[in-house]
Amino acid sequence: MKTLLYFLIIWVGNLYVLTAAVPHGSLNSHLHTPPDEGMLPLNQLKKRQLQSLGLQLSDEQIFSTGDVSLVQALVRVGGCTGSFVSAEGLIITNHHCAFGAVAAASSVGKDYITDGFLARTRGDEIPAKGLTVRITIDFEDVSEKVLAGLSDDLDPARKTETIRRNVKHIEEEAKGARPEYLHEVSEMFVGRSYVLFRYQTINDIRMVYVPPRSVGEFGGESDNWVWPRHTGDFAFLRAYVGSDGSPATYSPDNKPFVPQNHLRVNASGVREEDFVFVMGYPGRTFRHYPASYLEYQRDQLLPITSETYDWLIAAIDRLGEADPEARIRLASRQKSLANVTKNYKGKIQGLRRVDIIGEKRRQEDELQRLTLPEAPFTHCAGVIRSLDSLYAMLAQDAPLKLWLNNLQQNSPTFSMAMTRAEARRQWVTGKDSSSDSLRKLLVSTVIKQNERLRSGYEPRLDTSFLRFMMRAPSKWAAQHRSATVESLWKQYRLGDQSDAVVGAWLAKGLPYDAEQLMGTLNSNPEKSLRSKGSLDELADVMVLEVQRLMNREKAINAQLSVLLPQYLELKLALVGDEFVPDANSTLRLTYGHVRGYQPADAEVQTPFTHLAGMQAKSRAATGDAEKEADYLIYGPLQEKMQSDRSAESIPVAFLYNLDTTGGNSGSPVMNARGELVGVNFDRAFTATINDFAWNEQYSRSIGVDVRFVLWMVDEVAGASHLIKEMGVVR
Repeated sequence: MKTLLYFLIIWVGNLYVLTAAVPHGSLNSHLHTPPDEGMLPLNQLKKRQLQSLGLQLSDEQIFSTGDVSLVQALVRVGGCTGSFVSAEGLIITNHHCAFGAVAAASSVGKDYITDGFLARTRGDEIPAKGLTVRITIDFEDVSEKVLAGLSDDLDPARKTETIRRNVKHIEEEAKGARPEYLHEVSEMFVGRSYVLFRYQTINDIRMVYVPPRSVGEFGGESDNWVWPRHTGDFAFLRAYVGSDGSPATYSPDNKPFVPQNHLRVNASGVREEDFVFVMGYPGRTFRHYPASYLEYQRDQLLPITSETYDWLIAAIDRLGEADPEARIRLASRQKSLANVTKNYKGKIQGLRRVDIIGEKRRQEDELQRLTLPEAPFTHCAGVIRSLDSLYAMLAQDAPLKLWLNNLQQNSPTFSMAMTRAEARRQWVTGKDSSSDSLRKLLVSTVIKQNERLRSGYEPRLDTSFLRFMMRAPSKWAAQHRSATVESLWKQYRLGDQSDAVVGAWLAKGLPYDAEQLMGTLNSNPEKSLRSKGSLDELADVMVLEVQRLMNREKAINAQLSVLLPQYLELKLALVGDEFVPDANSTLRLTYGHVRGYQPADAEVQTPFTHLAGMQAKSRAATGDAEKEADYLIYGPLQEKMQSDRSAESIPVAFLYNLDTTGGNSGSPVMNARGELVGVNFDRAFTATINDFAWNEQYSRSIGVDVRFVLWMVDEVAGASHLIKEMGVVR
């Protein structure tokens, strides 16, 4: 019961992202040995012998069980990466990784989003709300324990449940032995390999220096996912712990955390063709999934989500123009939406321009030959055909599922109605057995959800979004519309008359008053959780649709849990030692060189941008209302650039041919000696493919150059105390 109720609150489904792009010749690539593909797990470093490619550290200096290594200088910051750059808990990461905390601390009177933030003293550092950091302590292979009790004849559902139960037991056992750490088992190979990671979590994180928005996201959406970039996407935070040195929640008595290791900052930066490497926490990639999964992305998830997010971004723009407070309140949400939708557009474009799915199909023909009679993998016969069938079923459900997901995520009114509907369903079906405890659970859950949604509720946006979304199902093809949905849209006259229907729903009022809701829930849950003629009536039916989709997806996933390991087994046989597991938000290393490229015929991209280019973009945008905001330079930065002509030669950003993806934002870019020379923040548009495929010819990542970071901190912000703390000699 708790599981379903929780699922209804946060249900987003398995919204995986795959990508593609156009391969072209690489600038000077014939002169160099390209790096191998891979966001390498640290236990695979020895296979690559990076020292022969230019690395001047031993594998043990990067990671060594029980000894201090570079790993102790790395942190996971929310969904990003960061690194310690002083012995007093100072962390460098991306501006966009700290943006949510900056927005939370801002108001019309203190607009840190626009103006930036600088703490001149430790006492001026303010909480970075919503941010925590994790430090990887160690890890161990627990595959045997996770797969214990499995047999080939076990049905898919029981196999999935056995793995889940084993993982839970391992994590609980680890927590019992070392309660001071967070313990997580991560699946490295589907159904084959599992690793237990131990993390130290620090909860008191504070803002130290965040540059103005005109620096931290210079170029805005015009330049997002694009090269050349002139974006100073960096920020400084600090980790604090209790007076006894252990993790603690915020307190003015807390003291800066002392990391076991921190990175040395190299003020000289890098040159073209220098060896560099990145360590961080890349999110999920799906390079070892079948072609049918990628077809699902191309035809369903990517276009549907992108269209919805485009609408939301435009609606927030309209609202922000009329209401500055709403602009600040919704800034972080809009930024996140814009980043995702442009990424999705890059993936859609790549899938249309390149025959990546065709290449995948041709590889699958090779895999199938391994399953023929007398071949070594006859037990995997039919696996690709079965996977195609399962992903076709998921594609059939996709419009309704994505519609529900987007409503749950972006409409507090709809999400709350679904929470009430599920609570009502549970009350009606379960009140005879444990009415008292059930009532308490439902009251607690509904009230908490009410308070959570109320804090982010913007009624004008919510009303418009509901009207937009209620028109969508009338456009779906027949195979995507269940009988229930068909009936509902006729009953409620949704489609052309959606605006009027939604207006009538909202006119019934929303039970957001916590005190009133608590009283009515306690007295009569069944009655109080529903208002006749309101959105609640639709939610009563849609909650059953959610249950149907959940059950269907659960059955499909149980079959996938058996088929995907077989598919993986075939790929391992085909690829051999070159196989690198998909990223899964655990610590990885990727390496290569500072290098430009040729993304299209006659288009040569060199690897560095400079302040002079920033000025040129700003001048070119003058008079263009659409672009001026993206390329605005003002305040101290403008004054410094005008007074110090030598500033024009300072590098701002640089390119390198490393294999990165989401989650690598904020990762330190290090030279051959493990010194910080930049901060990773983006990829070129052609490299949005990296979630699905990587190729040295078109995959380029982008970092802010440490020389620009130091110049901004010292010369523009006047924060020489941070330069001194990092031990930088300039």
